[in-house]
Amino acid sequence: MKKSNLIIFILVVIVIIAIFGFAIWQGRNSLENEGALGGQQSNTENTEQQNDNTNIVNNQNTNVSANETTNNATTNEITTNNNTNGNNTTNLRNYVGHWYISEEAYRNAERIDEILDRREDNLITDEEFEREMSDASNTSIAELDIDDYFQNRIKFDFELTSPAPTQREGKIEDITVDLVDNIGTFTYTDNWGTSGNGTITLKDNQIELRLETTSAAQGALWGVEGIYTFSYKRAE
Repeated sequence: MKKSNLIIFILVVIVIIAIFGFAIWQGRNSLENEGALGGQQSNTENTEQQNDNTNIVNNQNTNVSANETTNNATTNEITTNNNTNGNNTTNLRNYVGHWYISEEAYRNAERIDEILDRREDNLITDEEFEREMSDASNTSIAELDIDDYFQNRIKFDFELTSPAPTQREGKIEDITVDLVDNIGTFTYTDNWGTSGNGTITLKDNQIELRLETTSAAQGALWGVEGIYTFSYKRAE
């Protein structure tokens, strides 16, 4: 082989080797770049996923906190309402209604009314009326009617009826009183024109009413003055 041809051959081989070497080096760089890019993308995705997870957790915690706050507020409101309504319900159940001194006094009042109704309807003779009235406990009848009781304010009527057969009625009506520690004071004028001072006291299963005359009406035939303790509420 001629020397010139040998040199050309060697150059061609060197060029081929250089081309293959460059190609291999380029390929490796591409792979490394792709790997690095993939790693960055993976890291980015992982970071985004972590951020998403963190946001989800934070949102869940926020929702839980909000729900707990709402639930606590609702619970407190319900508790307050239940306490308030429970107290009002208890108060209404205990006090609103028609009260008598005792159950016996109520039964006697019913008995006297029945005898008087029968006499008025001519269902009994005068002799039968006298006999039945003598057997009945014919005394004054005190009745307290609690119309309303709410938030320490009470509204009531009071009536005192004299013994039969006259049965004069002394009344005070539409008395509204603000209570402090279950005690309220007021002034009144009864249906005979007599004026006075009063005190009403709420107790356990009892109501005490004190009425004291300050100015008696001239010609009044009956009045309401006295101290009355009501312990029986009529079943409605």
